[in-house]
Amino acid sequence: MRRAARMISLVLGVALVCAGCGSSTELAADRARTLQDSVLAVSQAASEARWADAQSLLVETRVALDDGVDAGEVSTTRYREIDAALDLVATELAASRAAADQAAAEAAAAAQAAAEQAAAEQAAAEQEAAPPPAKEPPAPKGKGPGKGK
Repeated sequence: MRRAARMISLVLGVALVCAGCGSSTELAADRARTLQDSVLAVSQAASEARWADAQSLLVETRVALDDGVDAGEVSTTRYREIDAALDLVATELAASRAAADQAAAEAAAAAQAAAEQAAAEQAAAEQEAAPPPAKEPPAPKGKGPGKGK
């Protein structure tokens, strides 16, 4: 949960960088809104552990940033700031996903161990409750096979 909060904080930081306080020549207002919306979508997907969606949305955010540069809506300085912030988001996203995958693997291993323990306990209980094995009857006493007189 702590990692998700860090992710959201980082993404919101990127949103603030997108909005920025620079002049309108550094970042056009419409482009800033587009980038903010895109970054918030990344944050939402990450907070819901939709890692593939978050990664895809991050790629779309970078495309929107590149399109803004091509259209003259984002200055080189602002581009570098936003691009660096998106790099941080990508790093945090990868770390969050890795942590979630590790937690899932640990939970699966714990569940497997619990299932094996339960099966072992059940087998022991069944063996304890089963009647003892029947003894073979003793061999008859007396003369064994042979020539009889």
